[in-house]
Amino acid sequence: MSSADIRDMLDLPSQVPAASRPPPAKRIKTDGKKLDGIHRELHNLLGENTPPVTVMQSKFKEKPNWMQKPSPWVWTKFKNPARGDDLELYHWVRGAPSNDEYPFAKFNKPVDVPTFSKEEYDKCLADTAWTSRETEYLFDLCREYDLRWLVVQDRYDYEPEENEPPSIRTLEDLKERYYFCCRKLMELRRDASGADWTPRDLELYNAMNFNKDKEIMRKQYLERLLSRSPAEIAEEERLILEYRRLQESSKKLVQDREELLRLLESPQTANTFAQYQSPQGLSQLAGNILASDKNRRRKGAPEAAAQGGQVARAVPGTPNGGAPPQAVTPQQAVQNGVHGTKQTPQPGRSAAAQAAATPAVSKAELAQSVTNKKVAKRVPPGQENLYGISYHDKLVQGVYLRSTKISTLKPTVQTKVASILAELGIAPKLAMPTAKVCDRYEALQQAINLLIETKKQVDKLDHEVKVSTSGNAVQESDA
Repeated sequence: MSSADIRDMLDLPSQVPAASRPPPAKRIKTDGKKLDGIHRELHNLLGENTPPVTVMQSKFKEKPNWMQKPSPWVWTKFKNPARGDDLELYHWVRGAPSNDEYPFAKFNKPVDVPTFSKEEYDKCLADTAWTSRETEYLFDLCREYDLRWLVVQDRYDYEPEENEPPSIRTLEDLKERYYFCCRKLMELRRDASGADWTPRDLELYNAMNFNKDKEIMRKQYLERLLSRSPAEIAEEERLILEYRRLQESSKKLVQDREELLRLLESPQTANTFAQYQSPQGLSQLAGNILASDKNRRRKGAPEAAAQGGQVARAVPGTPNGGAPPQAVTPQQAVQNGVHGTKQTPQPGRSAAAQAAATPAVSKAELAQSVTNKKVAKRVPPGQENLYGISYHDKLVQGVYLRSTKISTLKPTVQTKVASILAELGIAPKLAMPTAKVCDRYEALQQAINLLIETKKQVDKLDHEVKVSTSGNAVQESDA
């Protein structure tokens, strides 16, 4: 609380002159009308601005005014234009009575059933199974009951004359006769008038093409469908599920086949040749070819050295350690260099070219090849396993167990393989994991895996054969 407030409360004169006091804030004028859907304090915060969104609250129905005078209802008579007997009926009408037409008469849509003369019947409607009198009786019933065929069949009670044979007409017979006569009358009258067929007339003409045999077959099929037992329904559902499964598997097979064909096809280039048509593009292409050639040469030297480190089994009495005479390996070059074998000079080539053609051999490869040759001379062929001599493509640094290097299969397949090995009496862990035992163990695992996959495919084919056989049997029984 400031001193000015205290002086104002005690009615003391203010030390600040009235001229220097700030003017009082103007009060915002608010509308006195009541606001709906918004609080008064919230509306005051808006000030003179218009609210951006109008909030509307749902209200209850207003209380009815019981003191209002009720509207009068008058008991009035009326005639239905759909009737032809001038029958007068009465109903309640709100307000003063009027002479307007009955409002529900607009829903009376009679069916246009054609009529025919004696000449038209003799010309195109004559039939040995139907007489003119019975045909007129059928058309009268159709006109009376608006082509409600179940009602027409129920009311059909034709009394033949003395010379007419009695006949029992089914619903299909009545439909076939009616639609046949309508189509023939349309053709006859259209040809007589010479007018062209309109799209509406053609649509009506095609709609009256009734097939009696097809209708009978459809009803028989529906009867068999409704008379199925629960076991037959369950079998049908099972066949539907099996059919869907086969469809899915066939789609997956087609996709896998397309993927395989796509992989087998030659790769399609993603670039165009337009960028190499200019001189700058040609120079860039030549530089890329030279760079790739240099990289290939650099990578070829270590690969040749690595291949040269592999020791081939030497067979006594065979030159070059049993290798073909056409192929010259680094080991043969080393052996030739150690034993002082002279290469036959080729005519037409310089000494520098022949020296460049000789493969470069390091000192380590030279010493290793000499040692391998000495060992191969001492150990007879085929007896390397007896002396523990083995040749490896690549050795791993450090100490490890040979059994840890045995390849494993998928978890699901590994479980099946382990169960089959248990049936054969083979332990899952090898007691003596020598190199030969590990190789045989891996070969046995691969053979068991192949047998499992083969059995799976055979079971699948047997199941498909059984399903197709049962489907053919069901179709034959239905036929």
